[in-house]
Amino acid sequence: MDKIKFYSLWACAILLGGCQKPNYLERNVKNQLMDFYATIDGKGQDRLFLSTISNDTVYLHVDYYYPIDSDNEVDLSRLMLRASVPADAQVTPGLNGFTDLTAPKKITVTAGNGDAKDYVVIAEKKGNTDISGIKITFKDSEQKENEIEGILNGNTVTFYVVPGMDLSQSTLSYVINKHSSGSIASGAQVNLANGAEVPLTISGAGNIKRQLKLVVKEPVKLDKGVGINRRLFLKKAADLGFTANSETSCFVSGDYLVIVSRTSPSVFKVYNRFTGAYSHNLANPFPAGRLIFQGVSDEKGRFMLGTYTPNGQSFVLYKYKDVFDTSPAKLLDLPYSKPAAVAAGDGNIGRKLNWVGDMDGNGQLLASVATSRYLLRWTVENGQIKSTAADVLEYKDGAASLGFLPEYLPLGVGANAELIASTNAELAYVSGSTWGRLAAFPAITGTAMNGGIAFQRFNNADILAQVKLFGSNEIGQMYVYDISDRARIGTTLSSPTYNQLRVYESELFTGGTNGNATSDICMGTSENGQRLQVYMLTTFGYLVAQEFTIYADSN
Repeated sequence: MDKIKFYSLWACAILLGGCQKPNYLERNVKNQLMDFYATIDGKGQDRLFLSTISNDTVYLHVDYYYPIDSDNEVDLSRLMLRASVPADAQVTPGLNGFTDLTAPKKITVTAGNGDAKDYVVIAEKKGNTDISGIKITFKDSEQKENEIEGILNGNTVTFYVVPGMDLSQSTLSYVINKHSSGSIASGAQVNLANGAEVPLTISGAGNIKRQLKLVVKEPVKLDKGVGINRRLFLKKAADLGFTANSETSCFVSGDYLVIVSRTSPSVFKVYNRFTGAYSHNLANPFPAGRLIFQGVSDEKGRFMLGTYTPNGQSFVLYKYKDVFDTSPAKLLDLPYSKPAAVAAGDGNIGRKLNWVGDMDGNGQLLASVATSRYLLRWTVENGQIKSTAADVLEYKDGAASLGFLPEYLPLGVGANAELIASTNAELAYVSGSTWGRLAAFPAITGTAMNGGIAFQRFNNADILAQVKLFGSNEIGQMYVYDISDRARIGTTLSSPTYNQLRVYESELFTGGTNGNATSDICMGTSENGQRLQVYMLTTFGYLVAQEFTIYADSN
């Protein structure tokens, strides 16, 4: 009897289940190319050659040589193509293996519902016409040699020279790719007197030409803030040997830029910060197996590196005199226990560190506590940690969890100095006494995450730089703010005075997949404070250097 009941119930369940309507998935109707790039054999994960998509045509920008300063000509018949398409869509023919783009090639993107869109891919193989280090030298009335560096804006190179100088026999110098040539040789004389405009043509492989114009203007010195700016250099991740999501921070030390890689063991690469040329690796004194995410520096070239530290491990901190210091001093090596208030969260420290002050004098080191609104603060006096027991502080107006990468950057050395907080969802101006939000920077539409921040006093102004991430954190953009007038921080995007707060905004830079949202930004000055350099690191994407002057255009 029991068996009969069991089989009857089982049969009923099958019959009832068989009567349910099938749960069909709705097919995607989108068939647009979202991203398209190419690479070469041996560089399968690198975004070497980007594209411009215009209607149904994909223009692929291929370097004539790769690397650009090598003799390795790129073979258009052996390109490896990569595309991003909507979910449920397919590309035909498939992009596996090598593709011959010596002639235009048709590809089709078919949506999940069967709708198809055709594209034509055209490879534009061109040499490099970049120019850098462009200068003129001339003698003044006392026969002293003067050197002026040009500011490249678009295709115009402007030399800002005070009145009364004889520029009729100026010597022009510049740096271009070894496969390119200039219509005026580097080292030749040019006549820039009496407002003359001198044309300069840069010719590269693949019959590409760039027409430049050399002009002289009288500089107008600003009493305050940043003036004319230029792109100092731009390096792709592939050029610098970046690996996926490993480059986590950057900082300036003297004439050098240091990039921290959280590989095991961690690597600290040193570059000339005016050219982007690699110099050497720093000494690594940390215990085996410890990862380093972040370095911080002061304005005198000294810097600190600290360990990424989960709960229960020791936080280890070293101070370097400069990038050639092979015996850095250990400042901290103490067990870390996350604050009780974040017991349920990640609670690790070391992903983000911030510094203010003189590392051989007085200052503060701040470490954010991941997945919380807490942070730790160590006070430094006379170059030494005042107490190993850190202050535990709370950003009281922040969300309960501010993600894995919040930053807190003091604007002064004092214990109650105001701060800038950069968290997942906001960039905020915070009180150092109440730890409440004083004002919020205007939110930028589409921002996926607020990234690294840096602060610099420059030309009587307080300058703040930030990385903003878009998309799935693979797109980076540099923002520079003048926060001298703190009342401007709450300015809205539509306000006519917004541009007095946001003084620079770069183009978008798209890199590779960046699931960890790693990025950073740092600043430095040169020429006795006459120029400001801002460096943006977008992991697995770019290193972008932008330079600002204290001069405005005279027109």
